[in-house]
Amino acid sequence: MISDADQHIFETATMWRDYSDPAKRDLALTIEEDELGYPWVVSPALGIRIFDAYIPTPQDDFAALGGPRHRRLKGLPSEIDFERDLPLDYYDARARVAKLDVFGIDKALQTPNYAIVWGRKVQHRTDILQANMEAWNRRAAELQADGGGRLLVAGHVTMRGDDPDWLDDQLAFLERSGIRTTFLSYGLVDGRRLSHPDHDRAWASFVEHGVVPVFHIIDNEQHPSNFPEEWFEGDDPFTAAAEYPFCYFGIQLALADLVMRGVFEKHPGLKILVTEQQANWLPAMARGLEMSYDAQYRQLGRHVCDLELRPTEYLQRQVRFAAHWAADDILSLRDLFGDIFMFGGDYPHCEGLVSPYEDYRHAVGNLAPDVERALYGETMDAFLN
Repeated sequence: MISDADQHIFETATMWRDYSDPAKRDLALTIEEDELGYPWVVSPALGIRIFDAYIPTPQDDFAALGGPRHRRLKGLPSEIDFERDLPLDYYDARARVAKLDVFGIDKALQTPNYAIVWGRKVQHRTDILQANMEAWNRRAAELQADGGGRLLVAGHVTMRGDDPDWLDDQLAFLERSGIRTTFLSYGLVDGRRLSHPDHDRAWASFVEHGVVPVFHIIDNEQHPSNFPEEWFEGDDPFTAAAEYPFCYFGIQLALADLVMRGVFEKHPGLKILVTEQQANWLPAMARGLEMSYDAQYRQLGRHVCDLELRPTEYLQRQVRFAAHWAADDILSLRDLFGDIFMFGGDYPHCEGLVSPYEDYRHAVGNLAPDVERALYGETMDAFLN
């Protein structure tokens, strides 16, 4: 059973409107063309463009993203029509299943594509966040059903907002729809750390409904590094030059917070999937957690939170990582942490693989049979039951 832990399925131009609550349709996002014909994810409610709705081509060195941007800067018209040119398998469940057959993949996690970025421009409006997440979750339920059990479609939720029932209701809906994962911001929640006591109900709800949060490399609601906005003033809001070397810091801080403040201990059934984040930083982070836990006691005579296990053991028990085919030394990581790593091909992104399973295996090289079984399916399947 070959399982891919990192693919993306696209929102169509009118998806948010089509699947929104009629009473909230005025909050729905859409994809519209600008004066030169370039498609954008836009918020009509705020009157703003959020992100250019490019159509990626795997392993093209970002030509599908950068090429149109270069043309637009020169005042040249778009060569792309979003609705006409978006490949069918990018958004249609049955077409994606047929693509999995071509790839030799049995199942694949499908994260919503533009959900990775659109929340950053509307994060001050919780009503817009929630309305469009609800719309995606309805669409995700259809994709999940149409995928016949082979597309593991992720929902999309936030821990923000004043209504404590909203998250419970969305997770219950995902559970009823057979959806086992959901995209979730790993940043501060209305200024509070993830481990804040106010969020205990939220973590309990994830466990109760059996829905696993997915932390992706680009955070939906803030800068992925979790650094203050002022550091990137005047730079691109999504690809700030000074932030790129530190884009993995945010996920490390989030995981450290969940470990050291006892969230994983209090909720042993809580699971986190980390996708497209690489894992080459994990050994240094694990050493830091172990040193910090011991040093705090030596210096203060206490821990901020007493843990029954060693810090690294919570990561091994409750977190799984989609390992990168080029950046990560998978065998060395496995020797240190065990079978907590999964294959992810990032189809159909520009930095993804044309033939995810075949290309990934070629890049990683031959592995022992038990390592291959774990990496290419067993670890992910066991984690998601």
